[in-house]
Amino acid sequence: MRTTPFLSLIFLVVFGFLIGSCETKVDLIDTTKEKAVVFGFLDPTVDTQFVKITKTFVTEGSAVEAAQDPEISEYKNLEAYVVSYDGKDTIDTYLLQEKTVTDKDSGAFYYPVQTVYYFTEPLNDDYEYEISFTGSGNDVSSKVPVVGDFIPNITINDPTVKLVLQFSTSGSTKYIPKIIKDLISSKNVRSYEFTFRYHYKEVYTDGTEKEKFMDFKFPTWQTETLQGGEEHTYKIEGEAFFQFVANKIIAENNEDNVVRREIGTMDYIFEYAGDDLNTFMELSQPSTSINIEQNPFSNLNNAVGVWSSRGSSSFEDKIFELELSNSYKEMAIGQYTTGLKFCSTSPSHNGTAWGCN
Repeated sequence: MRTTPFLSLIFLVVFGFLIGSCETKVDLIDTTKEKAVVFGFLDPTVDTQFVKITKTFVTEGSAVEAAQDPEISEYKNLEAYVVSYDGKDTIDTYLLQEKTVTDKDSGAFYYPVQTVYYFTEPLNDDYEYEISFTGSGNDVSSKVPVVGDFIPNITINDPTVKLVLQFSTSGSTKYIPKIIKDLISSKNVRSYEFTFRYHYKEVYTDGTEKEKFMDFKFPTWQTETLQGGEEHTYKIEGEAFFQFVANKIIAENNEDNVVRREIGTMDYIFEYAGDDLNTFMELSQPSTSINIEQNPFSNLNNAVGVWSSRGSSSFEDKIFELELSNSYKEMAIGQYTTGLKFCSTSPSHNGTAWGCN
């Protein structure tokens, strides 16, 4: 199974730790004292929950130089807990364990070594989870629910993607949309992002090859409530998809080195965010106003940052329909992508104008 890169705004804006890289960017909130900084996202689709906990700092010297010193930004011997609740009843308490990672990317703050915190107990979307610790002389806490399980349906589970009803080399191809209809929202989810990913392989003149993909992203769907049960439909427009592929390939401008492009599979990738994470992302969007001042969002008591929940679900290895192979034909010799050296490796297409063999 391929790993879904959290190319999404969730990771780019919020944090870059996720084990491999971790960097928290926050302005000094108070010029006279330090304050805890927390970024943590409960994800029921993974086995380990990671939390980044640092602190703001005050220095009389260079803030740029001070940011390179982990002794200034990290707590020592911090005891932080996550407590699960069913209503007002405490269910369990988990001590966050420390983990040192050594491959943090370079940036304004110290690298490559940093400390993150984690726990491994499974999450229950019927519970709320509270983070709690004492940092910088203050009791820090925040309690949030967990996003519910993603709910697939028959259109998501369909193994084929059909984008062409009738193929024509004369420019009169009849395109159709692939419709993912009646997607049902889960409880505690405020927004969904959907990505249609197209995989292909480039084979080069020197005999090497490279697996590649391109992402076709859709507007964010925001739910009206957090109760779940709302419906939404996505349409992957056939003609727009082939135009998108052609434009991306042409922009790469590497045709002289490419022998062929083998048509690959497709994925549906759904990423979804809890209420507070969605609010954090909305307020972190670049301002389009002359007045660029933005108020920082935090849902933590006595700290800055965000404690929320998110999830992701991928449905992989979809293929174009083989019955008439119209989508394969369109990709190989259709009006938008003809000449871009796409071909099908399916044995049933051997010897055809759209086959690789």
